[in-house]
Amino acid sequence: MNFINQKMEQNSSRLVYAWLFFAVSSLIFAGIFAFLVAMARTPIIQNIFPGHDYIRIALVGHVILSVVIWFLAFQGVLWTFTVTQFLGAGIFSIYAGWLGFWLSVAGTVSIIIAAFFGLGIPLFINYIPVLTHPIFYIGLLLLAAGIAITLGNTFLTVGKAWKKKTYTGKFPVLTFGMLISGIAVSVAIICFGLSYYFQVLAPSAKILLDFEILFWGGGHILQFANTIAMVTVWLYLANVVFKTFPIKDGYAKLLYIFYLLFIIPAPFVYFIYDTAGQQYKDAFTSLMQFGLGPSTGIFAIAVLFTILPLSPSGEGQGEDLKAGGLPWKDPLFSSLVISIAVFAFGGFIALMIHGSNTKIPSHYHGVIGGVTLAFMGLTNHMLHILKRELYSTRLAKIQPYIYGVGQTLFVAGMFLAGSHGVQRKTFGAAQNLDDITKIIGMAVVGIGGLIAITGGIIFVANSLLSLIGPKKILPSVTMNKEARAESNN
Repeated sequence: MNFINQKMEQNSSRLVYAWLFFAVSSLIFAGIFAFLVAMARTPIIQNIFPGHDYIRIALVGHVILSVVIWFLAFQGVLWTFTVTQFLGAGIFSIYAGWLGFWLSVAGTVSIIIAAFFGLGIPLFINYIPVLTHPIFYIGLLLLAAGIAITLGNTFLTVGKAWKKKTYTGKFPVLTFGMLISGIAVSVAIICFGLSYYFQVLAPSAKILLDFEILFWGGGHILQFANTIAMVTVWLYLANVVFKTFPIKDGYAKLLYIFYLLFIIPAPFVYFIYDTAGQQYKDAFTSLMQFGLGPSTGIFAIAVLFTILPLSPSGEGQGEDLKAGGLPWKDPLFSSLVISIAVFAFGGFIALMIHGSNTKIPSHYHGVIGGVTLAFMGLTNHMLHILKRELYSTRLAKIQPYIYGVGQTLFVAGMFLAGSHGVQRKTFGAAQNLDDITKIIGMAVVGIGGLIAITGGIIFVANSLLSLIGPKKILPSVTMNKEARAESNN
């Protein structure tokens, strides 16, 4: 069945609910650590924190929760949902499903404990920052094990559905997309393992673990997974809002396969280049530079062509949109549009990066902001699927705009400051804000950050209150006949 409906197997529904609750909860703790970062810079109050370097420790906790665990947990929602809902098959092993979930939760708890109590030395590693403490290491290993088990269960569920032909028509495109996302995460885990082997266990190893090298390759591949999940959500949201797929099934699958062409070669880089050399780093940079842009750009354009009126009468859009225009008050629609805009902003900045300045985090916060907005938008729909009524529809309507404006200002401020020489990963006096442009740029960063945090708080509060609320009998959401036929072409 290549269409969206409200019926979901009870076991699968509970697991989807658990992953969604976990994902939203990770943002709660990410917000707590963001607050601790602010408090650790406040005179007098800063003296109560463990160690003078606590601001950096809290920042590690914030980053890993907001851009690693939040993304992986939400992909846990999508993997479980798309393989059970669209394939019409029960999950391969509900026990493995729950084992993967609880290992991921246990790993996250360990990471939170290490960061909260200020354990270890903070290392600002690209993609996955680290605290040099056994509890933190155990947390990462448990998280990786939980995600690996979840992926194995996902692949086996797909295999079972394929063998028994539990779905009608062609293989569902949304499931296909999340299958490619799962392959990307699997390859990333393999890359982490290979990097550890060549640094520590190989006969020629120097038995010296460099965390930057350890997470460099796999970290790049994780960005493929995040982006693939995001464009899959774009297709989903466009379908729910407009009752049509923005792009034909076959073309979408070709675009997903294009991503795969740059994911599969990643492990072979470890056998070609020395991990200590610059060529190793450049190889992964090239894979991401050439592999992410084309498909993502085409997906974005396809969605935008679905959004933009094709004629004055609105021909080509859903019947319910012809008279009323675009549904700007619908959080699914606004999240979709703003996600594309913010992600495109971050991608455009990548073309202008030179040197090691705040243009780099400007680009990074643009693209992760786009991913986050897409996931936030779909959360509103997942609550409906799980028969949870939104706690506040008013807050849901304004939240994407608040978060989107804040994130855009944050990114723009970082770009302005970086354009005038402010270095990345610096704090306080080390930022060397010696001219008015640098000061304005960082001031915009602060203002944008506060607005984005406000949007994040609204999302977390509204989602959590909705999740813990009672189940409701809500109207079903399905594709219309035309969209269903188009998705099977």
